[in-house]
Amino acid sequence: MIEVLHLFPKLNGSLIELMEDLSPAQWNSPTICKKWTVKDIAAHLLDTALRRVSSGRDDYFGHAPEILSYQDLLNFLNTLNAEWVEAYKRVSPQVLVSQMSVAQDQFYDYLKTLDLKAPALFPVSWAGEDESQNWFDVCREYTERWHHQQQIRLAVGAKSILDHELYNPFLNISMLALPFHYRTKSAPEGTVVTIRVVGDAGGIWSIVRNNNSWKFLGTDSDSRNQVFIDQNIAWMLLSKGLDIYEAEQYWQIIGDYELGFHALKMTAFMV
Repeated sequence: MIEVLHLFPKLNGSLIELMEDLSPAQWNSPTICKKWTVKDIAAHLLDTALRRVSSGRDDYFGHAPEILSYQDLLNFLNTLNAEWVEAYKRVSPQVLVSQMSVAQDQFYDYLKTLDLKAPALFPVSWAGEDESQNWFDVCREYTERWHHQQQIRLAVGAKSILDHELYNPFLNISMLALPFHYRTKSAPEGTVVTIRVVGDAGGIWSIVRNNNSWKFLGTDSDSRNQVFIDQNIAWMLLSKGLDIYEAEQYWQIIGDYELGFHALKMTAFMV
């Protein structure tokens, strides 16, 4: 179990502090989140916080279509996100910041009430789970808020949150997707693939082919197949904010190239 709940106040506080100092031009800055500006991302973060408080704390879900597949869910969420962001274009940054401050506190208070080992309201589908425990759901919410805040910081030239305290948990959580991501890749039994994110906040994660599936290897190993990724771009690869080939100078593969390259295509978000 990865514990990140205690980090929410610092992460949330740093976002409010950042947004309070943004100029009108910075609010309208483009981001690596394709069609969204800084203000659009902030509005999205407000939306997701309010939705989770409504569904989790208040047991209110509103109208939702029948979801029969992953694509159905993805389409539904993309529509929700787009509608909210479009509506919030008419709301001032000042109102957005004040609402965000309240919503983040309510969301954090709700998360603190959860039994972290109980079943979560929503499974973490990008890790291949049909049912998840609350700790993983909390982790997912952490990565959502971490990477969107980092997108804002990158767009406005603010200090990054790539320090070990806040960034390393993001990487640890994201790497939980590795076994599911590799489910389509066959390899001889005992094959090990190791991903190394290089930097002060980085880490090492290894998976092994065992009984026709991939599993985490509990100890560091002398793997012949290794992927090295600079920590400065790892988060962008995991969130599809950067093309793999554009970042080619920041990663290296040793051993089976195809097997290693597959790691660079992994996402830890619904895309």
